[in-house]
Amino acid sequence: MPRHQPGSSLQAARELYLEVTRDPSARPLVVASWQRSMEHRVKSGSLDAPYLDDPNLDSPLARAALPILDRLHEQLADDPVATMITDRNGVVLSRKVSHEGLTTNLNRVQLAPGHVFAERYVGTNGIGTALASGRPVMIAGVEHYVEALRDFHCAAVPILHPTRRTLLGAFNLTTVRQGSGGMLMAFARSVAAQIEGEIAAITSRRERALFHDYMAACSSVRPGPVLAINRDVVMMNEQLGAAVTGPDHYALLDHAREIADTPRTEGTRSIALPSGRVAELRVSRCRREDSDAGAVLRVRLIGRPQPGPAASAAPARPDPGLVGSSPQWLRAVADSRAAFVAGTPLHLLGEAGVGKRTLVEALHRAHGGGRRLETAQPPPSDSPAVTERWLHDVGELLAVPSNVLVLRDVHLLGDRLRERLGNLLAHLDGTVTGQLVLTGQPSTAGADDRLGDALVEVPPLRHRHGDIEHLARFFLRRYRPSTESRFSPEALTMLRRCPWPENVRQFESVVRGLARRPAGPVIHAEDLPPECRVSSHKVLTTIETLERDAILRGLMDRNSNVQRTAQDLGISRATMYRKMRRYGIVPSNLT
Repeated sequence: MPRHQPGSSLQAARELYLEVTRDPSARPLVVASWQRSMEHRVKSGSLDAPYLDDPNLDSPLARAALPILDRLHEQLADDPVATMITDRNGVVLSRKVSHEGLTTNLNRVQLAPGHVFAERYVGTNGIGTALASGRPVMIAGVEHYVEALRDFHCAAVPILHPTRRTLLGAFNLTTVRQGSGGMLMAFARSVAAQIEGEIAAITSRRERALFHDYMAACSSVRPGPVLAINRDVVMMNEQLGAAVTGPDHYALLDHAREIADTPRTEGTRSIALPSGRVAELRVSRCRREDSDAGAVLRVRLIGRPQPGPAASAAPARPDPGLVGSSPQWLRAVADSRAAFVAGTPLHLLGEAGVGKRTLVEALHRAHGGGRRLETAQPPPSDSPAVTERWLHDVGELLAVPSNVLVLRDVHLLGDRLRERLGNLLAHLDGTVTGQLVLTGQPSTAGADDRLGDALVEVPPLRHRHGDIEHLARFFLRRYRPSTESRFSPEALTMLRRCPWPENVRQFESVVRGLARRPAGPVIHAEDLPPECRVSSHKVLTTIETLERDAILRGLMDRNSNVQRTAQDLGISRATMYRKMRRYGIVPSNLT
């Protein structure tokens, strides 16, 4: 490689890039990395590696790698070599250096824990280029894009999950000595293999721990149906396999996966199954080596399967806004209506956008008896004066028998205020008061410290597959009243497959957008927006949504060709795959 020192301008970087590309010894991997660096508009004359406070050292990668780095540090004493481990975003999690002079040089270029050495920030370098390309790389001297890094020789190797083969991070060796790059790379590969082997061992220990707890649950005096689950493993005993079949089986696994993915979820949860039965889940976390290994669920089934939606469970439907026929939804409506008619304080739990407000308004229209509907939000601050005033206002509203008071978002109340609200409601119990309805999002902590006598959980839309078609017809009639419109069977299949992280609210927004477009009477799968083609449950920020939609549009334009789409977007194929996993994009679902 030519030893030309460019200036700090982008033009100087381009000149050096052109010189590099004409050099017969220039490696394609380095040339591609320089291209990406220029597209990211990295300044070759200055180094700016962002800094993140408190990098995550509790990940499987960090737990596996740190003891290995400690042992290497002892073996490399007084040798001017630095060993580092980074996460998949290029954040340096740990650095070991035994040579004081090298430590000073590394600190000067910010190659230290907490700093981010992804290509988009510091251009071509061992860490960033290994992560972007998904390949082991050796970046030496002037191959670095930023001038300040050209004194270093770096060998970096991506670290992959042993079973899923997803990118976890990278191991990096850095030195200032000019020597055998092959020897340095061989050493880096060997250490990375040790780290991957330790991750596999930790994963195996975690799954053995889950199996141990599962067997203990199955061996108890009265085991009943038992399910053990984490991200990689599902185990169930014969009792569960025989008792839960068909749609109930898939619904139970959907709920169980959500529970397993939320480490704080413990205690007892009740879920409605498509057959009309209720599954009561007693959740026990499996924790080993200070990490979460999954969950063991003891299952108790309540009720008998119904041949179809029970007539007694169906709402009277005085309000056309209550749409759906799935057993979970019908049971939530029926239980809410029973509590509301009886005057029992009602606590509605459900994720944002599931329809809690719609349900309350329908109950009020049908059974409010002319009473006034009042709404209160949590107080804007926790100051004593504000909370005292809020409690006083709540008490005043409840003291009027002709009021129906809805306390919204009670999950946002602090423990102290929640306790005081409970005392207020207990003090009013037995007196003539207004009707009380509370709404909030479910707690992940297990047993619910409920407010109100009747607790009803409104199911998320992803657990109401049978209601998708009903809701689609309802919203199309609302937003295209003058046109007979419908979704094609393929479009309905795609809508059912979408996880709808923002629930009915998001579904309505999608149908509203489709209804406002000039189109024929049939809405086809290709007419659906990008958000209908993903499998992620994550609620995205505006920037993340734009990035996801750009990737989806690119894949659709390129017939799901990942390589060509990545080139169009100016990112590596490895980065493309990481973003696709993050956003739940499956190319086969796009055609």
